[in-house]
Amino acid sequence: MNDLKTYMTMMKKTLLTVIAIAAIALCACQTQGNKIGANATDIGGKTWTDGFEFFTATKCDSGFNCEGGTLHEGGLLLMLVPTEEGFVSAKGFRGVDKNDSDYWEGFVFNGEEGEKFLPKNFNNKTMLVRYDKNGKAIGVYYETTGMLETMKADIIRYVFSGEYTKPDGTKVVFSADKPEVTGLSAEVTKYEIPTVYDMPGAFVILGKDVYKIDRIEEGITVTPVKHDPQDEELWEEAGSPMTLKRVAGSDDQTGNLSKEPLTTSQLQYFTKGERQKLLDAIKAKGDKASEIETINMQLLEKIAADETE
Repeated sequence: MNDLKTYMTMMKKTLLTVIAIAAIALCACQTQGNKIGANATDIGGKTWTDGFEFFTATKCDSGFNCEGGTLHEGGLLLMLVPTEEGFVSAKGFRGVDKNDSDYWEGFVFNGEEGEKFLPKNFNNKTMLVRYDKNGKAIGVYYETTGMLETMKADIIRYVFSGEYTKPDGTKVVFSADKPEVTGLSAEVTKYEIPTVYDMPGAFVILGKDVYKIDRIEEGITVTPVKHDPQDEELWEEAGSPMTLKRVAGSDDQTGNLSKEPLTTSQLQYFTKGERQKLLDAIKAKGDKASEIETINMQLLEKIAADETE
């Protein structure tokens, strides 16, 4: 019971710490502008996310106005100004100085001026990799057409998915690509992921049953939960957690760190122990680590550093 209350409290506090700003319409800032070079990457009209926060980029005189936040509330505002490499973060709203059309003095949220956002393409997937002033990767952003579905897809892949065995030896399989599970219920295979404070939670609604799923190093735990659909804060444990052990050799998604840069949100779905093992494995490769692995290594280092603060 205490673990579930702690989970809900932490989730609520995380959302409430996001700084809310007044909603300002993005109808302005549509001019093509003559300050943006013809060769600049066009990220305008698209929404980019690190799996938790997101921003929509709109073209302005001197760059791209980026405004967003989380599904729960706003609070993200910055300008991305084109450079030869990609973009650099700057203060401002709808421009970076008073000579820009529709300029409004603004600020960089959750970051600093001068951070680089570099367009990258790995495995035919375009992303923006965010670097601090020391050249260390501190974020990865992918294009999204729907934040709720993007977050659900990450939970399905990085929290739920895998082949497991119950204490009695029965096999349970969570799909990595869709909300389906076999072996957990004799009657239902398709589940729903509910929203908690406007975001998907690590719960599955399987017919009349509701479970909270936690990733642990040896697999996952499945805890029966009582939920009142009329009260999104009411999620009470209704039974003891059951540990499902991952089948040896089955895909635990950690291999993705060699295939593509993951977002900090995706990496945080792994346990602290898993992240440390992954970090040690990439560091052991030294100069032989690929660019993808180096980005993931630096993101893992940032997460570890943030946890100690």
